[in-house]
Amino acid sequence: MYGIGYIELLLLLLMVGFFVLVIGAGIAALIWFARRVSTAEGGSALRILRERYARGEISREEYEQMRDELRG
Repeated sequence: MYGIGYIELLLLLLMVGFFVLVIGAGIAALIWFARRVSTAEGGSALRILRERYARGEISREEYEQMRDELRG
């Protein structure tokens, strides 16, 4: 034998490709989850704040102060 055969090289490439795919899917899942949590926490609070301001429940100053606090 003179080194790696074609089948071994193909299996090695498939194995590396599989691990790259698994790691990429894990990273994509983490990013998706982080965005979903961020939107669930901040997005709904800002939406509720806008609705309260639109209904006239809070003044413009209160709205701006609360908005700035929510945005961090």
